[in-house]
Amino acid sequence: MKKVIFIIILIFIYGRFMLNNNIFKRNNTDDLVIKDNTVYCNNIEEIIYEDDNYIYYFECEKSKNISIIIKGKEYTLQDTLKNNIVSIDTLINNGLDIKKKLKNIDIVEDNNLIFNLEQINLYNKKIKDKTNKIYDMNILSITKEEIYNYINSYQIEFPKYNGREKLTIEKTKDIFNNRNLDNIQDLENIPKGIIINRANLRSFPSDKCIYDKLNVTIHDKMQETELLVNTPVLILHESKDKLWNFVITPYYVGWVKKENIALTTDDTYNYFINPNNFGIITTNHIIVNDIVLDMSVKLPSIGNNEYILPIKDKDGYVVKKVVYIDSTDINNGYLPYTIDNIIIQAKKYLNEPYSFGGKNGIDCSSYIGNIFRTFGLYFPRNTADQKDSVGEIITLEGKSNQEKLNIISEHMPCLLYKDGHVMLYIGINDNTNYIIHANGKDMKVAITKLDNSTYLKEINRIVLIDSLNF
Repeated sequence: MKKVIFIIILIFIYGRFMLNNNIFKRNNTDDLVIKDNTVYCNNIEEIIYEDDNYIYYFECEKSKNISIIIKGKEYTLQDTLKNNIVSIDTLINNGLDIKKKLKNIDIVEDNNLIFNLEQINLYNKKIKDKTNKIYDMNILSITKEEIYNYINSYQIEFPKYNGREKLTIEKTKDIFNNRNLDNIQDLENIPKGIIINRANLRSFPSDKCIYDKLNVTIHDKMQETELLVNTPVLILHESKDKLWNFVITPYYVGWVKKENIALTTDDTYNYFINPNNFGIITTNHIIVNDIVLDMSVKLPSIGNNEYILPIKDKDGYVVKKVVYIDSTDINNGYLPYTIDNIIIQAKKYLNEPYSFGGKNGIDCSSYIGNIFRTFGLYFPRNTADQKDSVGEIITLEGKSNQEKLNIISEHMPCLLYKDGHVMLYIGINDNTNYIIHANGKDMKVAITKLDNSTYLKEINRIVLIDSLNF
């Protein structure tokens, strides 16, 4: 009897050890070995590491008994992660069965694709069919009448102000004259260019600021949008002072300083705009070679974390500059379009300064556009154009706050629109609904409670970003 009991105990101990040892997939390599000493499992969720987006944990209390051997040198798991000796992804890939969950917002993690690349292409086509604010960058010629109409579509409605000064037509005469309207020409072969520095696109060829109200200097009405590095431009006209070009971009027309444009041949233009292999900047912004690269900047890739940056030579043409970009800041190809990734990308902008037209930061619609371009989805630039074209629309007109919440909470994530503003709904935490948005009230990108807020009262439509039914 004693012998039977002893065998049962041995089987129990062996089974317990094997259970506790299941954190390993045994995929270790010669360069990196994960070593397991005595492990005890008490069904405790032990957090071992966290970053801006995820909490990483074991389902057992065990990390103090794990060490990492890298090329013969042994480290504790905690030191390995704390000192960034090797990334947590590398440990997972080499057999450490670490689990993860999103921080802050309680949602069911969903790593399933919302759309594959074929569906994303179809989605983009549907958007383009619904708006005239995504421009054809393949046109070869344009008449002077068409150019004139583009330029003259921008007007200044008085009264306007420059800080404490009330502006008049006479005081803004130089701005109008610099458009050089008398010298517009037909273009049979439109010059092409690439944006080489983050640049402001303006409604007039001037850096002067114009505001709607006296002593209010938040919304510069001359600012239309920011242009990110490697944005293609079609060059239609030159200002009288020869410092500005009037251009067509994929999302906007307007004036940009010539110093920010490099001319291209057709082959070079296509190389940068439609590369076979490319990377997408996935952090809010980084500086490479003294150049600001915002989220969603797309650069040709040559492998081994090396990418091609467009810079300008002494003759004003694009040349290729090889740069190294760490994989934490750029993804090879578009990111998978999943709920997790949408929220991760959105949160990377937290506390980014708000700036109308993206002049010195980011505004609500450029924020949304940058996030979704990392997945290959291309939205119009402005809120007014997005709300009518980027997905299936559910109207909330005439709904009570509770009715709105009931509908919104069924469609996580989704875009929420009120007049002049767009927000991303990101789910529920402690029975409270949350949005994330770039907003002029906080003057930054922030997570905001939606329940009983002014935003909830003013939201008038939902736009679904997981449906092709539009």
